[in-house]
Parts: sequence; structure tokens; C-alpha cells
Amino acid sequence: MNWDDVKFFLALSRSGSARAVAEEFGMSHSTISRRIDQLEKSLGSKLFNRNVSGYQMTEDGLALSHYAKEAEEAMRGAEQVLMGKDAKLVGNLHLTTPDVIANKLLMPELARFSKEFPQINLNITVSSNRFDLSRYEADIAIRFIERGAVPPENLIGRKLSDVATCLYATPAYLAEHTLQGETITARWLGWTAEKQPDWVLKSPYPDVPCIHTFNQGLLHLEAVKAGMGMGMFPCFLADKCYELIRIPDAKPQLNYEIWLLSHPDYREVARLRRFKQFILEVFASKQSTLVNYS
Repeated sequence: MNWDDVKFFLALSRSGSARAVAEEFGMSHSTISRRIDQLEKSLGSKLFNRNVSGYQMTEDGLALSHYAKEAEEAMRGAEQVLMGKDAKLVGNLHLTTPDVIANKLLMPELARFSKEFPQINLNITVSSNRFDLSRYEADIAIRFIERGAVPPENLIGRKLSDVATCLYATPAYLAEHTLQGETITARWLGWTAEKQPDWVLKSPYPDVPCIHTFNQGLLHLEAVKAGMGMGMFPCFLADKCYELIRIPDAKPQLNYEIWLLSHPDYREVARLRRFKQFILEVFASKQSTLVNYS
């Protein structure tokens, strides 16, 4: 049974005129009649007697009318509750973000947001997967995206900032390994399984092989600090690590951006709108930190 057909049935039960229902829904008289015929066929029951005075309900029609009115009221009640909830700053908000952003940029700010809006329940997942939003596994995503890349077309995207990055290693690692020549012993640590990613090819040492894979920034950072290899990191992160230094001849680059992504289905939800505005304000205040590489 099609709920749209039931809506036409209820309207016709109240007016008794297919023409009046057609005007109400902006349809033709014949379309309303056809939809009622379709409903009767699906139920195997005659719901109306047709005569010159209009449509009059049968006993089966009266029985359906009773249940249909209850269903209509229940749907209206649910709509009011859900729309009222979305109009208020209350409810769950699922944020997905890389660990570097969550721990090194946002945590104090998220604590402030939680204090200001105690009825919004933050669910935070550490992830770099771009498909979380497409599968409705998250409401809002904050992501590093290569400069010039385009966010997925099915999402609403807002650029938050450029990000300065550079190349780092421990002084001990650089003293123990060669980066050029016939016998290269140094190694890059990868962010992905790609053997020679673009950032390696554009580095001063494109012939250094790339090994291993780390899918989270802080894990990657610890591996470089432990002497497993050399790495590429945001300057706001690695410049604060006393164990690391910038690799000789490496110059900071603005080759990544931070983006705020959300699903268009949720654009009218008040708590998400407020949180997105909050994030925009936070990143606007951190521009010098994110792009400064002096």
C-alpha cells in the first residue's frame, strides 16, 4: 500500500470530490481517480461508491479511514518532534577527523564548544577516510586534502586553511644515513602504499625509497622520532618536536589544505550549522599557526 495513495484517499474521504482533491494537490481529476483505483486494487476492497453527487465511502472505506487518520496523526507528531529537534541545539553530532587535527588543533576548542552547548553530544572518530560521510557514518568531516584537489561532488565542502608542510628526521638518523649518491641508505616513511608519492618526487631527495605505511599522523610522527625513517609533516606539528629537525635543503611548502565536509541532507539541522560556524571561526583564528613556516 502506497502512503501517497492513502493521502489521496483521506482527502477524498473528507471532500467527496475528486475534482476538489485534484485542485488541492495540483493534479488532474483523472490522476486522482486512477490513484484511488490503484489503492482499491492493492487492498482488494471497494472503498468508495461513485455516483453523481461524488464519492461516498463504503464500510471498508470507513474502516480504512479510521486507521489512516491515526497513521496521519502519528506521522504529523513524528514530523513535529523531529523537526523541532533539528531546530534546536540538542542531539548527537558525529565528527570524523585525523588525529593530528583532533589532538593538536581542536581539543581545547572542542572542550569549549561542549561547555557552551552541553546538550549537543559529540561523537568523535579519528579517521582519514573520505567516504565516512557518503555512507552516513558521520555528520561532519575535517580532512587534509592535497592542494588543488576537489572534494567529492556529493558533499558540501568549505576550505578552512592552507597548511605548511616540510620534511623531518632525527639528527641521529641523518648522521647515520646517506641521502644521495650510489649507496642511499635513508628511507622515507609513507602515508599511503604508493611507492614514490608526489611529495617524495618533488623533494630534494627523490631517489630515496619510500617504505612502510602509517595511516595516522601521530603514529607516523612517533615512527620518525624513533628513527625508522624520514617523514613529511605539517610544520605546526613537527616544528614543536624537539627530537626532529628539518632535513637539509628541504623548504616548507603550502601543498595541503584543510577542508570542512558535510552531507547536503543535513544542511538544515541547527546543531550542525552551529558547529560548522564554530569550526570556521576556530580555523580563522589559527591561520598564522597553520601557514607559518619561518
